[in-house]
Amino acid sequence: MARIPEFAVELVELLAIVVGSGAASFIGVELERAAAAGAANGELVVALWALVMGLLALYVGVVALGYEQALPRIRALVDA
Repeated sequence: MARIPEFAVELVELLAIVVGSGAASFIGVELERAAAAGAANGELVVALWALVMGLLALYVGVVALGYEQALPRIRALVDA
């Protein structure tokens, strides 16, 4: 069985993290838009739920995946 170079594995992992971060951030923004629309329509329970879920998704996308996972891996690849 052929061995996959470590660099290729790192790139695939980084790509997965970046795609996941972008997807979570996009979902967070869309939930925040839904929260604003719900609040404008008077559906406060739906708006509050969408607001909390949107903030959670944005945290996951920007902080947990982007800042804490992707950024250090990108720096490590650039420095190598």
